[in-house]
Amino acid sequence: MGDLHDDQTRFIKVLQQGPAAFPEGLFAGSPERALLGLKAHANTISHARLVALEETYPRTRAHMGEAEFNALSRTFIERADVRSRKLMGLGEGFADYLADQGHDGAAVDLARIEWAWLQSYHAAEAVALQLADLAGLDEPGLLDLGLALHPSARLVETQGSVGHLMPELDDSAAAHMRHLLITRPEHEVLLHPLAALPADLLSQVRFPALMGNLLSQAVERAGEAEALPAVFALIGARALVRSRG
Repeated sequence: MGDLHDDQTRFIKVLQQGPAAFPEGLFAGSPERALLGLKAHANTISHARLVALEETYPRTRAHMGEAEFNALSRTFIERADVRSRKLMGLGEGFADYLADQGHDGAAVDLARIEWAWLQSYHAAEAVALQLADLAGLDEPGLLDLGLALHPSARLVETQGSVGHLMPELDDSAAAHMRHLLITRPEHEVLLHPLAALPADLLSQVRFPALMGNLLSQAVERAGEAEALPAVFALIGARALVRSRG
């Protein structure tokens, strides 16, 4: 009897690399019959992976067109670094792949947004900080309030104008959008176009951070008049939680 781990490794290698990796004696019966069964199984797996990619990137697919999306998808899932992935993580890096293939910026932006949406959807639960939570704090308590990023918070910097491809966004807010914040404070994933300052704070401030430090950095970047609205924008988007540290 062979070693189970070795047998499993060889079996997976055949599934990933095809008949060229088929070792003699791995299956009972003739190699030809075994290969027929493996090919049918491989076709089923390949189809499931293509469907998983389609379901991860429905808007990117609609923007690109089904034929072009499917052609690129088939090439993408055959990459060595993608073959071994589980379905949940299959689409990681697809936006970069589109960029490397010279695809248009809107397709790349949509793919980045859709991947961030999926990551936000599956993120850990946490109670988001709300403006009402600040009402009972005096000035020292407010400035010493510890803040951390909500586990679901994802920030996407867009390269072009994609707001018109996202009907759930307000037209005026999305028209010149360059940063999109994605959060899931409860059961629904929310999309928030962000101005430059709150986006800069979200990406540049080292969290956990004290509220006083966050306000100071906002003032340093844009002045007192812009600081408070920028912090309020992050809290209103449910991107922050109380830190435990």
